[in-house]
Amino acid sequence: MAYRKNDYYSVTIEKGLSIINLFTGHNTRINLTEISKILGINTTSTYRYVNTLVELGYLKRASHSKAIKLGPKALSLGYQLLLGFELLQTIKPLVDKTYKEHGITVDTVLKEGYAIIALYRRESKATINFRHPLRSESIYARATGKVILANMSSDEYSDYISKIQLVAKTANTIVDKDKLDSELNFIKKRGYALSNEEYLLGLNAIAAPLINFRKNSVIGAVSFDFPSLKFPINFIESNFADAIKKTGMDLSEMITVADD
Repeated sequence: MAYRKNDYYSVTIEKGLSIINLFTGHNTRINLTEISKILGINTTSTYRYVNTLVELGYLKRASHSKAIKLGPKALSLGYQLLLGFELLQTIKPLVDKTYKEHGITVDTVLKEGYAIIALYRRESKATINFRHPLRSESIYARATGKVILANMSSDEYSDYISKIQLVAKTANTIVDKDKLDSELNFIKKRGYALSNEEYLLGLNAIAAPLINFRKNSVIGAVSFDFPSLKFPINFIESNFADAIKKTGMDLSEMITVADD
């Protein structure tokens, strides 16, 4: 773990937050040895940090094993932070308005490295069964992810594509890197991305990027999601391409102004 040379930087807080960040949808339980090895912290220090977080309620020891898991205080903190997240409060009224106008599911995500995390979602009854995970690394298979990739800088995308392994989520997932490159170039030109059951069977989507115009960088995406049986991909493109681009532009302008 690399530490910054800054008199006002707390390594202790960094280590505590690093431990909490180890818990994901794929890793709900971790033991002390694993924490020590992953973060490069000696066993004694790891025990001290973990014990402190347990005492505060952010972590919890499993009853019949040596595993550590998140405690109730971590869940409470997560909800509080989400509700207090300024960007969420900024976009929420417009997402709600769009949802009511079109009667469709509207999904917003933020870019986090080479993954996307859920920000705010309004679900129609038709697509509620297709809820996406809170964090997703298979961004090449999702409309929101593809439109983010299409708007990355060339250097960032080159780094991403050199590291990623394209794994099929469905029979429609693009797993050839040359085909993905072509798809992303087309997405960049037209201003929106489509997903034709590429991530989940039965789910189609159309997405536009969220751009911070002041920084000239893509920070996330917004999508309209549909059940594929009722809404074929051609119908979605014909009827919602303009709407998704306008929604993306409106949200981007709000985000840029709010980032002050």
